[in-house]
Amino acid sequence: MKATLFGATGKTGAYLIEEGLKRGFELTVFARPGSRFEDPNVRIVRGELTDPVLLADAVRGADAVLSALGPTSTRHPGGLPIATATKAIIAAMKRERIQRLIAVSTGTAVDPGDGFDWKIRLPARLIRAAMPNAYRDIVELANAIRASPLDWTMVRVAFLTDRSASGKLNIGLYGRTRHSMTVARADLAVFMFNQISSREVVNNEYVGKAPGISAA
Repeated sequence: MKATLFGATGKTGAYLIEEGLKRGFELTVFARPGSRFEDPNVRIVRGELTDPVLLADAVRGADAVLSALGPTSTRHPGGLPIATATKAIIAAMKRERIQRLIAVSTGTAVDPGDGFDWKIRLPARLIRAAMPNAYRDIVELANAIRASPLDWTMVRVAFLTDRSASGKLNIGLYGRTRHSMTVARADLAVFMFNQISSREVVNNEYVGKAPGISAA
């Protein structure tokens, strides 16, 4: 199987690449022009996240696209760069007839089915007050995915850690499922690839859904 990864040149991306290669996937990683990312085990496409030709090249022939794009700093540049990039990726997927998208999101992007969970709502309010540009970008990213015609899954997380994978997760909507505040990046990678390759889950169970996941 083939998968294209966006946002895979950071900390979470390293775990996604490791998990994909472990499962025998042929991986394409989209890297920005200034990135020093190198990996002889993956195909690398370098370019801007708004370049339609390069985006189409990156996703062409993929069985699925996995995105770990998101604000990575408290110093957000303004505007909606991550949401804009996501819309461009969705457009490229539509042109290339690639349907499956699994993207990382956060509890800041509220799902209509969520209940109240102060562990999620309080940080979201703090982000909205302290980092309004990042907040708008996160919410608009989620809106863009929901509005797309793709077979999407948004995997919502709180705080990511570098602990080893435990294989034990809480999965479900916030306020409807008992969640902790953290999840290992390794567990996130396993969960994302499970949505397209595991025999242990129903692969369409979370299509069109935005489950939160956390360490059990």
